[in-house]
Amino acid sequence: MASMQGLTKMSFQRVSTAEQVRDHITTLILDGSLKPGTPLRENTIATTLGVSRNTVREAVLLLGQSRLIRHEMHRGAIVAEPTKDALINLYDARRGLEVGAVSLPAGAEVIAGIKSALDDLERAADDGDDRDIVAKDLAFHAATVRNFGSERIDAFYAQLAVELSFYLNALAASRLDYAADASFLEEHRRIYAAIAAQDHATAARCVEDHIDETIRRLHARLDAAEA
Repeated sequence: MASMQGLTKMSFQRVSTAEQVRDHITTLILDGSLKPGTPLRENTIATTLGVSRNTVREAVLLLGQSRLIRHEMHRGAIVAEPTKDALINLYDARRGLEVGAVSLPAGAEVIAGIKSALDDLERAADDGDDRDIVAKDLAFHAATVRNFGSERIDAFYAQLAVELSFYLNALAASRLDYAADASFLEEHRRIYAAIAAQDHATAARCVEDHIDETIRRLHARLDAAEA
């Protein structure tokens, strides 16, 4: 057996509870229960959830990896507020992944997954549930990214999707801000049609146009919020 010199005893901590607390706080942020700028009071969270402050502190550290919170001097952790700089940075990452994915030949299984996701998005748009529309929208784009065939890229995009969901939910004050007209669904239909036709150049252009239009919509919401 190879030498294992250098290993020493260490204490192990169970993180499952902290992860559950992180996921619960994430849900509250994404569904709007915790608004941007809201301080995350460790005592309050610990008492409400019936867990220790150490568990909450660990959960907040884990949550920081998603950039849904930020730390301020004398205030501690607070729910992040959408900014144009952060939006541009986030959408640059999204653009690189999605354009790259649709620029590759897509197999039948990937195309079927994208079509299924498009059908789900259309049903959500018909139902008019804002948050379901956001979820199904992001699921559609995640389906396109699966064309890379990489679990690592899928996992990375899933992290991006959490931040994207935060922006889309936080800035879509009403359905008119997010899925107001037929162009919203048509953008997704054009992306799917180009992928299904193996027209990679058109698919890439449609994704670029869709992302540019989404940024425009979100910038308009940020401008309105700052006015």
